Amino acid sequence: MKPHYFITALFFLCFFSASAQENDTLFHQKKEIAFDLLAFHSPILNRNFFGFSMDAKYYVKPKWGTGFNFAAATKRISTDFSLGAAEPDVSFLTIGWLNQYDLIQSERVRVGINLNNGLAIIRLRDRSETEVYWDEFGYTEVPVSRASNTLYIIEPGITASFRLFPPKNFTGVFLTTQAKYRQAIGNTKFGRTADYTNYFVGVGVSFIGPFD
Repeated sequence: MKPHYFITALFFLCFFSASAQENDTLFHQKKEIAFDLLAFHSPILNRNFFGFSMDAKYYVKPKWGTGFNFAAATKRISTDFSLGAAEPDVSFLTIGWLNQYDLIQSERVRVGINLNNGLAIIRLRDRSETEVYWDEFGYTEVPVSRASNTLYIIEPGITASFRLFPPKNFTGVFLTTQAKYRQAIGNTKFGRTADYTNYFVGVGVSFIGPFD
């Protein structure tokens, strides 16, 4: 399946599912909040990046959650794209608005389709030079940035969670897996836009509990 067909199909599935009639019986009707903390892998610039991702969702309806997504990764690379970095690395950061509809929602298992849209900020940095940032806790030295890309991203995906602890717990702890397809849109200063379009797979834990 071509990438744009996949994106279009999952986009409409997400939003038409949200308006579908609820025919099944839910195990509760309370509002919930969920945090997904994941380690992820995604090809970026034809290299394997590993990083950290967090989803935070508030369930405004029993099966419909909305919130935000944050993901970050860094990797040393061997090319500087002719931008003058002696020791190049790439910093990859995304932040977006996340919506999820749970197709399966029980005490022990949850499976949901989701759509994240937001920004990807990618910086080519030079580890041979650093710059200092000050805040209320002191200062931090970070590599100098030689160039940056800011791209719009759309990420349709699916998340599956399996409860690790008994349902009687107030807050559920789940083993969570996630698969997404990231479509990047925009102009770049290094690399091609297609170099930032690829799959994303993650695994980690989720904390889900009532929030009134």
